[in-house]
Amino acid sequence: MECAQALVIGIGNRLRSDDGAGIQLAESLATQMPALQVMLCAQLTPELTDPISQARVVLFVDAWKPETPSCHPQLISLQASPSGDPSSHALTPRRLLALCQALYGTCPPAWQLLIPGQRWELGDELSCAAAAASAAALPLLLEWVAAHA
Repeated sequence: MECAQALVIGIGNRLRSDDGAGIQLAESLATQMPALQVMLCAQLTPELTDPISQARVVLFVDAWKPETPSCHPQLISLQASPSGDPSSHALTPRRLLALCQALYGTCPPAWQLLIPGQRWELGDELSCAAAAASAAALPLLLEWVAAHA
């Protein structure tokens, strides 16, 4: 089977304030570029290994709680890491990549775009800081897509 195009996976919970930043940014990308393969999920699950195994490259887009509130979005390269329980609620992109490698014998190159957030309580709106960080993350996302899609 021929490898699919680039895969973008937006992760987050729209009802937990800034936790929805990753999924909102990925959803916006899907609207702007309907031919691009974009998946949205509340959390990572082992079932994602199938589409990941078929992708040429993958990008995870997620909110994160930085140690300092003035952090900027970060685009980082990922390597598979088999540590941890792949069936737990805390399945990380690195663990998911390792599970993909174990199940399918392949693991595409992967990156993670992290959007800093401040508020994680119930609510369906991003904080001003997370909205600004999402706006700052958009050029990083578009550059990644231009280089890999």
